Amino acid sequence: MQLLGVFENIYGEGAIMDFGQTLLISLVGFGIVFLVLGFLAIFVYGMGKVFDIIGKKKEAKEAEAAPAQASATPAATGSPLPANQSIGDLTLINTTEEEAAVIMAITSSKSGIPLNRLKFNTIKLMEDKK
Repeated sequence: MQLLGVFENIYGEGAIMDFGQTLLISLVGFGIVFLVLGFLAIFVYGMGKVFDIIGKKKEAKEAEAAPAQASATPAATGSPLPANQSIGDLTLINTTEEEAAVIMAITSSKSGIPLNRLKFNTIKLMEDKK
C-alpha cells in the first residue's frame, strides 16, 4: 500500500496503525509546527530590535548633522520687503482685525515665510453647519 509512505517502511507492508500511533504522530507533527513558529516569532522579534537600534543610530547621526546644516543655510529664501511696505489690501468678512492678525501670524509661522511676503486677499469666518 503506497499511501503509508514512510510508515510502511517502519511498520512493514500492509501494517495498519492503531489510534495510539496515529495520535502520537499527530502530536509530534503539531509540536514541530509550533516549535518552528516559536523560532520564527523569536527571529522576527529579534530583527525588530536590530532595526530599532540601527534606526536610532541613524537618527542620532542625522540630529548631529542637522544643526550644522541649519546654521549654514538661511531660514527664508528671497529678500523680505521693508517692514513699512505691504503687498496689497485685505478684506475681512465676519471677523475682527485681531482674529485676522492671529490667523496671518500662524500662517507665517507654520510656512516659514515672512509675514510681509504673504498676500492675504480675504479672511472669512466660516459658520458651522449642523
